[in-house]
Amino acid sequence: MVIPRENNMVRLYIQLASSTDKDWDPRKKVSEAEVQASAKKILQPYRIEWDRIEWYSVYPIRQGIAEKYTLDYRCKRLDLAEDSGSDLTIYEQPKAGQGMNAAFHDAINLAWKIHHVEGRFADRSILTSYESERKLIAENLLNFDAKYASLFSQRQTSAGEVKATLGLEEEKGEKDNPFIEVFKSSCEFTTGYGIAYNPNVFNWSSNHPAQSALFQRKGGSLGTGRVMPPANVTRVSDANVVQLEQEVPFNGSFRVFLFAGMPSTTRRAVIDFASNLMKDKSFYKLYERQDIARVSCHERHNPHSHFFTICTTFTASRPTIEIPKLLPAVLARYSDHVYADDIWDSRVPGAKAAAHAKMGLDQEKGGVVIVRPDGYVGCVVELVEGSGTVDALNQYFGAFSSKPIGKAESRPQL
Repeated sequence: MVIPRENNMVRLYIQLASSTDKDWDPRKKVSEAEVQASAKKILQPYRIEWDRIEWYSVYPIRQGIAEKYTLDYRCKRLDLAEDSGSDLTIYEQPKAGQGMNAAFHDAINLAWKIHHVEGRFADRSILTSYESERKLIAENLLNFDAKYASLFSQRQTSAGEVKATLGLEEEKGEKDNPFIEVFKSSCEFTTGYGIAYNPNVFNWSSNHPAQSALFQRKGGSLGTGRVMPPANVTRVSDANVVQLEQEVPFNGSFRVFLFAGMPSTTRRAVIDFASNLMKDKSFYKLYERQDIARVSCHERHNPHSHFFTICTTFTASRPTIEIPKLLPAVLARYSDHVYADDIWDSRVPGAKAAAHAKMGLDQEKGGVVIVRPDGYVGCVVELVEGSGTVDALNQYFGAFSSKPIGKAESRPQL
C-alpha cells in the first residue's frame, strides 16, 4: 500500500511473513533493511531507493473482542476502568482507518448514557444497551477487518490482467476485482453511515413500549437506529446555509427536530405542540433546568433543559419566516435553531422542501424526528393538532426515564 505524504515523502505499508511461534515478536525480529528488501521485491520490475527514512515501525495485526462489555451496571459508582468498557475491543488493522473511529463511537455511546443516568434523567438499566449496541458493531467490524486484511496480504490481479484472461471490457474487469468490490461495498460501514443499531428502548419499533398510532411505522424512509441523513437548510437568524444534522453539538442532549411543514398548514399543530410541551408532566417540562431563571440569554442549545434541544424547520423561504409570529415562546427561545427548508438537493430534485423529503416527511404537514445524543434516529412521529404528538413522545421517553412522564405520580392511599 503506497500513500503519498507531504514534502515529497511516501508512506509504504509492507506485508511481512508471520510465524506460528508464540514467542515470535516481529517488532524485535524484523529490521529496517528486511522491510526495505521486501518493498524492493514487491515493486519489481520497478526500482525503489531511499534518500532517508523519516519513520519506521513494525505493526502486528491483532484482533480480539471482550466476552462482556459490562460487569455490573447496577454498581452505585460508575468505574470506567473496570465496569464500563475500557479497551474492550481490540482492533488493530490500520488500512481502513477504523480503529480510532470505532473507539470514538464506543466512547460517545457510553458517555451520553452515563450523563443521563448520573443526571437522573434515565434509569440505570439503560447502560446495558451499551453492550448490545456496540458489541454487535465490533463483531461486524472484525469480520470486515479479517476480509480486508486478507485482501491486503494477497497480490490482486490488475484490471488489465482480468481483461486479458477473461476477454472482458476494462470496466467489467475492474468490477470483478475482489479488492475493489470489498472497498466499494463497505464504504457505508467504514464511513459510519452504514451502522445500524437494532431496535431497543431508544430505537423505536413496533415492539417498543410506546405504541401511539402516530409513530412512523415500517416502510418509512427514515430508519430508527441509523444516523440522521445530512440535509442543508438556511438558518433564519443569520441566513447561513448549514448542515442541519450538525447544528447541535455533542452535549448529551436529545435533539427534537420539529419539521413544521408549511406555516399556513401547520400553524395550529405547532401551537398545540408547544402548549403540550409546557404541561407539568410532559417529557420536556418534567426535566426543566433548576437554574432556568438564571440562564443567559446567549444560551443557544439548552435554555430550558440539559437533556433536550429543539430545532424547527419550515417549508418556506428564509425571508418569509418571522420567528415571533410563527412560533410560540418556548420554540421561539431557540431562535438560533430555526431554519428554512429552501435549499435544493440533487438527491431529491423534485422536492419543494428537500430536508423534509429526505426524512420521509410530508412537505406540508411535517413531523417530529427525535435524534439521540449520539446522532442516531430514535423515533419519528406525525405532527398533528391536539396533544397526540407530545403524548406519543411522552410514551417514548417514558420508556426509559427515571420519572413517570405524562401522568401523575401514584401516591399511597391514606
